[in-house]
Amino acid sequence: MGSTLDFSDIEQPESYEERQLLAQRTCDDLHPATTIVIDDMENSVRKAYGGLPNSAFIIDRGGIVIQKENWADIGAWSAILDDLLSRNDR
Repeated sequence: MGSTLDFSDIEQPESYEERQLLAQRTCDDLHPATTIVIDDMENSVRKAYGGLPNSAFIIDRGGIVIQKENWADIGAWSAILDDLLSRNDR
C-alpha cells in the first residue's frame, strides 16, 4: 500500500473489506484522535447527511450535530474540536 502519509495511490474501494483496509491504513498512518466510521457500500450515511462529496459533521456524544460543512476543512475546526473535547473531559 504506499508509504506512511502517502495516500496518492488510493483508488475508490470496490468492497466493504477494501473500505475496512483503508480505514485501518488511515488509523495506522495518521493515528487520528477521532473515531473512524465506515459507511456501507451504498453510502447510506453520506446520503442521509446530504450526499456531498467531502461533507463533514461534528456530532457530540449525545448525538447532536454541532457543526456541519459542505466541504471538510479540519484546520478550520480546531477550535470547535478543542472546545468540545475540553468540555467532555470535565
